[in-house]
Amino acid sequence: MTHLRTGKRLSGRGRRAQRGLSMIGFLFVAAVIVVVAIIGFRMMPSYVEYFTIQKAVEQSLRDSPDPQPAVVRKAFEKFIAADYIDSVRAADLQIERQGNAMTASVAWQKQLHMVGNVSLLLDFEVSASR
Repeated sequence: MTHLRTGKRLSGRGRRAQRGLSMIGFLFVAAVIVVVAIIGFRMMPSYVEYFTIQKAVEQSLRDSPDPQPAVVRKAFEKFIAADYIDSVRAADLQIERQGNAMTASVAWQKQLHMVGNVSLLLDFEVSASR
């Protein structure tokens, strides 16, 4: 290859360096994206369940005409039964009265098996006040 202005022959070093992704680099990037996608798809149902439980706690406090712990637990039990929630039970709902406000909270862990002896442990906590 020759230089256009000088007419001199260029060696391999004088050429412009090629830019782009090599095959090994592409495979590495693809492997990282696949691992992140697998973990994300595995975690998504747990987070959907988290938001469903959060909504159930808020609705059970809001919809209870008499904010007594037994009434709130009964309302919470109806909401989680309707949404097929099996991570928590109505007995797990902690209800505290602080002055005129009532706070309901529930905490749970979810262990997700990934591959071999590798698991993912998720800690969730939901709290709502009325």
